[in-house]
Amino acid sequence: MSCRRSEDLSQRTTSQFVESITATVRGQSGSADVQAVVLRAVARRSDSIDLPDVLELRSLLDVDSERADTLEEQVTTIISGIEAELAGWDRREVAA
Repeated sequence: MSCRRSEDLSQRTTSQFVESITATVRGQSGSADVQAVVLRAVARRSDSIDLPDVLELRSLLDVDSERADTLEEQVTTIISGIEAELAGWDRREVAA
């Protein structure tokens, strides 16, 4: 795991951030994999998440965003899952 901070993402989890990511997902009209698009978009906007982190997050992320009623709710659910996973990484790094 590279250096990452969950605070970097949580500070940006505002409605404007979710709207921006949602617009990115909508722009990927041919992509049915919302989770992958959200992960890429979050990584692009983060100073502390790099490609190996995205790949690891992809394998560990366990969210059921398809149950959400709207795309915004799907994006919010995925971002919340990313935040929770990064917080766990931060705790493990502090304990190490």
